[in-house]
Amino acid sequence: MKQINKKIAIIGLGNMGTAILNGLVKADNIDNQLIIGSRANPEKAESDSAKYGIPILTDNQETAKGADVIILAVKPYLMKDVVNEVKPVITNETIVISVATGYSLTNAAEQLGNHVKFARVMPNIPAQVGEGISGVVFNQNLSTNDQSLIMQILNTFGSAEQLTENQLDAFTGIAGSSPAIIFMIIEAMADAGVAKGLTRSQALAFAKQAVKGAAQLAIESDLHPGALKDAVCTPGGTTIEEVRTAESMNLRSTIIETMIAGIEKSESL
Repeated sequence: MKQINKKIAIIGLGNMGTAILNGLVKADNIDNQLIIGSRANPEKAESDSAKYGIPILTDNQETAKGADVIILAVKPYLMKDVVNEVKPVITNETIVISVATGYSLTNAAEQLGNHVKFARVMPNIPAQVGEGISGVVFNQNLSTNDQSLIMQILNTFGSAEQLTENQLDAFTGIAGSSPAIIFMIIEAMADAGVAKGLTRSQALAFAKQAVKGAAQLAIESDLHPGALKDAVCTPGGTTIEEVRTAESMNLRSTIIETMIAGIEKSESL
């Protein structure tokens, strides 16, 4: 595994920034002393610094100073202000990565200049356990080596796929936001189990493992998901009864419309 020998600054250690940090500090191919982060709350910054053994500051510009790669992991409504904070320490060789929904290549060029090395990334929350999937869009200033470095960083907390910018909203809907829907499904499955006599801990454990196992089978199998579904449905059995009920309640249409709602929201930001 190729060594990452660049200084990486993560601006904003909320849920996603912390997920990225977790991936980086656990990676075998980067010295943790090359990682630095920032967050607004001084007490949490001190706590995180002790937890990870790296500097966690409250000053964004100081955090970004001297970094080869700056990862902007702040809320979309804070992006312009934070970019203005770190702009004075960004050089022509600095790679800037945004994980904020809606901050486009055009926004970056307008705010930082046409020369900036910039990538848009949409990771998802399973990055916290090294199982994230990230969609990434590169601007024209990133060299092949720059792009490889970004992919290396993203692969420390999952996998990544290069996209065009007009594909990123769709990715956001079906991969970035969808874990929340999966969590709702797990919760609902467990509720059904409790309603029929399982303990809460049993029901949750069974539902979590069923979702995990089904996802892993879908990943490893060459079969279409529909064929995998058919393979579970024995004639007159419990599974086809569940499928029949799901179809009668428009489950697939509900999921499709749910994903499209997320995509359209992303498009509007």
